[in-house]
This record gives sequence, C-alpha cells and structure tokens, in this order.
Amino acid sequence: MSRRAVEWPTLVVAAAIAGGMAAILLWHRHVPTPLLLVALAVLGAWYNSLQHEVVHGHPTRWPAVNTALAIVPLGLVIPFGAYREVHLLHHRTPGLTDPDADPESFYLSADTWARLGPIRRRGVTVLRTLSGRMLFGPPIVAIRWWSGTASGGLTQRAAGRLVAHAGGVASVLVAVRMAGLPMWVYVLGVAWGGGSLSLLRSFAEHRFVDGANRSAMVRSGRFFSLLFLNNNLHTAHHARPRLAWYSLPAASERLGADRIAAGGAGLYSGYGEIARRYLLRPFDEPVGPGRTQPITVPEVADGCRRREKAPRLI
Repeated sequence: MSRRAVEWPTLVVAAAIAGGMAAILLWHRHVPTPLLLVALAVLGAWYNSLQHEVVHGHPTRWPAVNTALAIVPLGLVIPFGAYREVHLLHHRTPGLTDPDADPESFYLSADTWARLGPIRRRGVTVLRTLSGRMLFGPPIVAIRWWSGTASGGLTQRAAGRLVAHAGGVASVLVAVRMAGLPMWVYVLGVAWGGGSLSLLRSFAEHRFVDGANRSAMVRSGRFFSLLFLNNNLHTAHHARPRLAWYSLPAASERLGADRIAAGGAGLYSGYGEIARRYLLRPFDEPVGPGRTQPITVPEVADGCRRREKAPRLI
C-alpha cells in the first residue's frame, strides 16, 4: 500500500494538540488547576503519540515537514532526534525485551540484577507495578536518560543535538512564563502527567515469551485509542511499522493480531484490565532473558535492519 502525500487525520491531530496548548496558555486563569493538570497530561501524552508517528515517517512525504511537527520539546526531557534513533533501533531488534539489545526494554540483565543491593532491587520491583511505573517512571526515565548520556561521552553530533534541545526547552519555558502559567503546573502536567500516561501505554506492550510474539494487543476504547494513536495495537504496529495509525485497526484484523498476541505477550480487553491485574503486582520478573535466538514470529518488517549496539532510552 502506497502512502498518501499528506495524511490529513494526523495533521488534524497535530492541529488539535497545538490548539489545545495555545488555549491553555491563553485562558488558563479561567480553568481550575486540577482540570489544567489533566488537560496538560492528555495533551502531553497525545504529543508523545504524535512524535511516535513522525518517527515512522508520517504524516507527509517530506521529512523536514514531519520533523517540524514533532521537534518542539514539550515534554522537556528527551531530544526528539535521540528518541527517533533509539525507537527505530528498538524496531530493528529481533530479540525484543532482550536487555542487552533492546534499548526500550524494562528488563534487566542477570549481571545488572546481581550488582544491585536490596533497596535498588525493591525499587526495580516497584517499577514493575503499574502504580510504580506511572508515579515514579517519568523522573526515573529522565534521570536514566541524562545519566546515560553523561556517562557515554559527547560526540560533536550529540553535543549539537543537546544544544538545540536546550534552546527548544528554553523557548517552551519562556512561552509558559510569558503566558503566566505557573511553571510547576506545566512541568507536573505535561512532563510528569503526560509521561505517566505514555508509560501506561507502554507498560504491558512487550513481554518476554520464549519462541512466541513479544508484542501485546490492548483493545482499548475510543479515548485511549485516539490518545495513543492506536499504538495499543502493538502486535499490528510491529508487524507493519510503516502504517499510519488510522490504518492499524483494519491491519490488525487482516493479520489476526489478537490471536497472535493471545498466544504470546498477551491480549488485554483494555487498560482497566491491566490496572486490575498489575496496579500493585509486578507485571513480570525484572530479569530479562539476555542474549537469545531470534523469536519465531516475525516482529520486524518493512525493511528494518538490526544493529548490534543499543543506546538505552530507559
């Protein structure tokens, strides 16, 4: 299936996010703070979903136009270019969830687990629960990202990216300050709340299953499907990563993605089911499988290739 030159549904989403953020900056004084926080969290998570679409080459044929829609660091933490590189590497990794290869894996290697003391092991276990992931996940992801960047050394390219990112963050914060929106409201709403909602989406989307598909399916309602731009249909997304978000429901039916997910990482009726099962109980063991043979169900498609070394995002 050839792509459209312009995917209007995605542009409508981008316009809705921009309009929502502008409305909050203009009229926040007339909105109760709790409602502001909820609105900012939703817009922050929606923007994260839009960035994910752009990473996969949407919504136009022109990369510069696509990047312009997603490069503003509303979430403040991770440079868009770095997220793009890491996420595409995640798609190139046949052994999804492998902590030695998959840069988006929440699993730890056996060696890393052995080096942790009891307090840090307890912290890792808490992060395996949905409540722990959503409450503590955003700042921990930020700390891990920046500590990993600092320890890895800066190439000229990475330094330039960080300078550009710092300029973008400064521009966002200046706009927030000029609008009179309290800085803590913005940071708590977009960076923490939006990040938390995005971590809800990713919480159960990958699970180590030996010899089976490691991407899950979450059959959520209209709100979460739109908020996450159908990335909850994760088996279908990994099988067809170049499809636009609005094409994934039909593709998942054609692929039999529900059946594939049910025999592997899991098929969930919605995020309510995930909350009932894992709000206070760990999703899985924290220690991942380590280096394994590629799984038998093809999860990497559309010309993605594997690279050996993965810079970790989380």
